[in-house]
Amino acid sequence: MSKIKKRIIIHTGPGKTGSSAIQAWLTQNISFLNENGVFYPQHPLSQEGISSGNLHYILEKNNETEKWEVSESKLDHLLGEFNNSDFHSLLLSSEFFFAHIVKLHALMPDAEYIVYLRHPVELCESNYNQGIKRHGVIVKFNPPKVIANNTLKHLEGYFNFVSENLFHLRPYEKSLMVGNNIVSDLLSILGLECNAEEKTVNSSFTFPALEFKRLMNHFGLKGFEQQLDLALQGCTIGEAKYSLMDEAEFIRLNTDNCLLMQQFIDSFNFLELQPLQAQFKTVEQRPYKKQQANIEELSSILEYVGTVNPDLYSQLTILVRSNPNLIIDNNAIYEAFSVEPSATPKDSLISTELLNYINKFTVHPGKRGKICFELGCFYSDSGDLDNALMFAKAAIYFNANNMTFRGHLNNLLLEFNAQEQEK
Repeated sequence: MSKIKKRIIIHTGPGKTGSSAIQAWLTQNISFLNENGVFYPQHPLSQEGISSGNLHYILEKNNETEKWEVSESKLDHLLGEFNNSDFHSLLLSSEFFFAHIVKLHALMPDAEYIVYLRHPVELCESNYNQGIKRHGVIVKFNPPKVIANNTLKHLEGYFNFVSENLFHLRPYEKSLMVGNNIVSDLLSILGLECNAEEKTVNSSFTFPALEFKRLMNHFGLKGFEQQLDLALQGCTIGEAKYSLMDEAEFIRLNTDNCLLMQQFIDSFNFLELQPLQAQFKTVEQRPYKKQQANIEELSSILEYVGTVNPDLYSQLTILVRSNPNLIIDNNAIYEAFSVEPSATPKDSLISTELLNYINKFTVHPGKRGKICFELGCFYSDSGDLDNALMFAKAAIYFNANNMTFRGHLNNLLLEFNAQEQEK
């Protein structure tokens, strides 16, 4: 009897292409996969249904570089378990795998890779929104000068080492997916048919919810980040479909994107991507929304938070009232909490003596703020909060719109305010 040829299929994302929905479904349907000969290693899901997938089965973090690397011992153990089983396919999923495709290919020459391709102009906004949701971003959206389709760029590099025939490049576009959803689409690559019910994971924020979260990021949030994220994911107040990019910018970037996509298709003969390219060419821009939420919008979101999580509402209120002196680009957030903002006016940010002294520096005037910022960082690292604040404020005096300087000063003010409240 001939031995069944085993397949290894690795879903690599990349980021913001539905990986959370895929991993949630796979984890909750292990029995279905096993019954159909597919081995998908179990992994935990967060309360929101989010995970890193099978990351820890084959990667480990280098303690010195803090970077994830392929662990040959972990991989050998996993492959041994798979090869000694009756399963015909090993399915792995993690966005972290995308950066390690070349190394994984060297260790598993026959492994296949699933990569979803998303419209890069849409992706740059999605990444920005994710930064607000999970990474404390406070700056307003600024469209890139040029489109950077990093997925295609990485793939072109990988093709120097890995045959393009080992890649399943799939469209991140429901109308082009098998079964019109990403789970059914992925399962089709394994030869499985299933009317999979795709659940929404990591929902996008409505416009006012996004702005509320961005403005609240100025206050640090700390232990409230996850609670607020979870609360706002369920909020339906305001526009759900919107763009922070105006039409002219969208058209410019999309034209560049279509050119890059066509060059990629022609270079590697990926004719199956032509329908996706056609979608890119005809995609309609979502309604443009100027990024400045008003008091009514912010108050509505705050009221919603109070309804779904009263304890969180109380904690946020205390946080904002305890920090009325932060520099924020929209003071309506203070008004929503009935707090009178008290940020230091520009003419009081620096003493006359210090201003006169700094103006004597024999450097370009534009560098004076940077020097003050670096001095503020030095004193902050040294534990001298008073001098750190003095120079951080001086940096803002010289460069009021520098968001790095603003963020640094606000962090120092949060520390100062906390110390004052403890006295």
